[in-house]
Amino acid sequence: MQTKKLISYLTCEKFQDEIFEKVEERYKCTIIKDAIIINIKEEQQIILFKYGVFISWNVEFENMKFFKDFIKNYEINSFETPFIEELNYTFENEFKINFDTIYLNDLSSISKIAISQALAQNVKLDQFEKELITTIENNSNIPLQLAHTGKINLTKKEISKKIGELFLVKSKMNLHYDLLDTPEFFWEYPEYENQYEKLIKYLDIKSRVEVLNKKLEIIQELLHVLGDEQKHRYSSFLEWIIIILIAFEIVINLKDHL
Repeated sequence: MQTKKLISYLTCEKFQDEIFEKVEERYKCTIIKDAIIINIKEEQQIILFKYGVFISWNVEFENMKFFKDFIKNYEINSFETPFIEELNYTFENEFKINFDTIYLNDLSSISKIAISQALAQNVKLDQFEKELITTIENNSNIPLQLAHTGKINLTKKEISKKIGELFLVKSKMNLHYDLLDTPEFFWEYPEYENQYEKLIKYLDIKSRVEVLNKKLEIIQELLHVLGDEQKHRYSSFLEWIIIILIAFEIVINLKDHL
């Protein structure tokens, strides 16, 4: 069987809640659990998930372009540069993955969803990795400032903004972290979980998730450092107020005794 293109797209944070209904109005579709299978033409399918990902199975360029233009109307927080991963697939008697080619022994829609679940997690993980790396790099000067000067050279307002930014990143990761767990889809179709697990292993997703956890710990440490600095500055401010008030009281008492 000829080798065909299998392309994963992550174009936005998520799609609007009514995305499945809108797609059904335009295309011949089948909804299975958390995925919708969109039949473009014979042997051309798109499998879409609500968290911003769709997987193209052998879809021709023009059909894919038309679909992307259509789907853009229902994106929430679109990415300036989408996350795209390309593989190939073909048919063989035994399921395996080798040199970026998936050898399928089952071309059913259920089998394709099982494979697409892993591919969708892969590009979503790409997004999380990029966002965490960018956040850590943007704040790498904070530990350096502490090491060289013993203090953070930011105003109180700048520290508050940094805490807000870091907290948003951490909260977002925690909120969407379940997307990287084994999907509920396999509760109903456990016979396809082996394919999913093999692809998860090939894409190195579990070890990448462990690295992601370590980077989240770095974010947490930065939050602690900034929080402690903010508390220290507030305490110092209160101490100065107390000192000024005591000095003022001493001046008043001295005047009364003169």
